[in-house]
Amino acid sequence: MKSVFQLIHKLTNVATSVLIRGENGTGKELVAKAIHYNSVRKEKKFVAVNCGAIPENLIESEFFGHEKGAFTGADQRHIGKFQYAEGGTLFLDEIGDISQSMQVKLLRVLQERKFTPVGSNREIKTDVRIIAATNRNLEKMVTDEKFRQDLFYRLNVMPIYLPPLRERLDDIKPLVEYFIEKFNKLHGKTIKGIKEDALNALKNYTWPGNIRELENAIERAFVLEGSPSITLESLPDTIKTKQELPTGIFSSTLDFSHQKEEFEKQFIVNALRMFNGRINQTVAHAGIPKNTLLRKMRKYGINPKDYGSTDAELQEQD
Repeated sequence: MKSVFQLIHKLTNVATSVLIRGENGTGKELVAKAIHYNSVRKEKKFVAVNCGAIPENLIESEFFGHEKGAFTGADQRHIGKFQYAEGGTLFLDEIGDISQSMQVKLLRVLQERKFTPVGSNREIKTDVRIIAATNRNLEKMVTDEKFRQDLFYRLNVMPIYLPPLRERLDDIKPLVEYFIEKFNKLHGKTIKGIKEDALNALKNYTWPGNIRELENAIERAFVLEGSPSITLESLPDTIKTKQELPTGIFSSTLDFSHQKEEFEKQFIVNALRMFNGRINQTVAHAGIPKNTLLRKMRKYGINPKDYGSTDAELQEQD
């Protein structure tokens, strides 16, 4: 992490493209903000776009804008993210999720520094710094011809790799102390620390959701905790019983069918937690056919809204 901080400092004084690599929940957007707000562009906008959350038929309009009447439902002119972020930084999260046709259009903008809104014949010059992020193996996607090699090289000028929380267990204690201070202010409490057995449980967990999952666990503990310190009892059951994947899935029942069901259920729960309940992203990254995932969720009574998905996202993903 010290090398990451040093690299962030070096990148604040240049305008080169940055590609942040790491699992979900490792803090990729925080790194992008740190680069922007310590750079010469800090007085301009920082605009974040989750590429994986925008429907394919709308992503070009979201990026480049559209004119009134450009397509059905375009009732008025729309300013795209590139124009909105003019002079500042455009953070393209989940860049590995964009289609190949959109990759071509994005590459053209990066090369020529200009774009054309949907339904228009006028070109608009753009001056934005691009910081992209992904949790996917773009090199393999290039080999599999799912991601353009030329776009990859354009984005990967300065790569930053963020290690998962399970590889930096010594950071758990200072992170917990930070979240305690944060939630004391937010919830008006005076929690003073965390009990040793609770801290050990956090260090023994493998954190598939990384720092985001840790933050959620500490906030949950704040809601439940009645003592001056966070106790083991107030932590989520998955942490207390170490039910993360792949360890801890076995119960006292040594029946194969039962164990298989426990494995499937826990796998789906961890996958949904990692992608904040988003069905399409879970399907894409976990290698599960969508119909199979939905059927298994119904079988085990798993609700994606319990892991962060909204009603609007569920309707969009149906």
